Amino acid sequence: MQETAMFPVIKKQLNALGFSVKAEVNSVDIMAKKDNKTLLVEMKTSFSISLIYQGSERQKLSDYVYLAIPKPTEKTLRSKTFKEKQTITKRLGLGLMLVDVDNDHITFLVDPALPTPRKDAKKRRKLEKEFLLRQTAINEGGVTRTKIITSYRELALRIAYFLKDGEKPLKDIVDYTGEMKTTRVLQDNHYAWFVRVSRGVYALSEDGKKALQAYADVIEHLA
Repeated sequence: MQETAMFPVIKKQLNALGFSVKAEVNSVDIMAKKDNKTLLVEMKTSFSISLIYQGSERQKLSDYVYLAIPKPTEKTLRSKTFKEKQTITKRLGLGLMLVDVDNDHITFLVDPALPTPRKDAKKRRKLEKEFLLRQTAINEGGVTRTKIITSYRELALRIAYFLKDGEKPLKDIVDYTGEMKTTRVLQDNHYAWFVRVSRGVYALSEDGKKALQAYADVIEHLA
């Protein structure tokens, strides 16, 4: 089973509990917010030490961190090795969810418990900022990083969409996006989607035109 198969089940459950859910926020598989509560979920296809360590690192960003794995067999759940890892997870203050993809169900085997390690305030602010800036929620948790839709890429796509009919002055582009970061995105031209026609005037490059087609599903949520 791939991690991506677990994401829709987890998202549905957290949505039902009143959380807003987004995937692949910075390096976090799943981030969910409800009022002032931030919940993070890291997924793996097995209950490994690597997953436990990853969860403990995420505790620098939030008090509520869950590890998510596919629901094991009853024999595995009763095994000494599984129970030892479950005990370590509980001692660290991490939560543990068992995801039953076939039955579209989650069992919260362990809930997060305080106290947790000291938070990394700088990384936490960065994570919160990315969540708030992200307009779409179409990433799927557990996917590779090749087509992750960040807030930066979203803004670049909005600019590209505005330029689809021809060159535009910078002022009009900024007015359209409402983002002062627009100027930096155009100047950096990180994806090579834009061409500076003249001072303060930009147009789409050939790569930019191709991007409009490649990311048509994303643009549909942004435009």
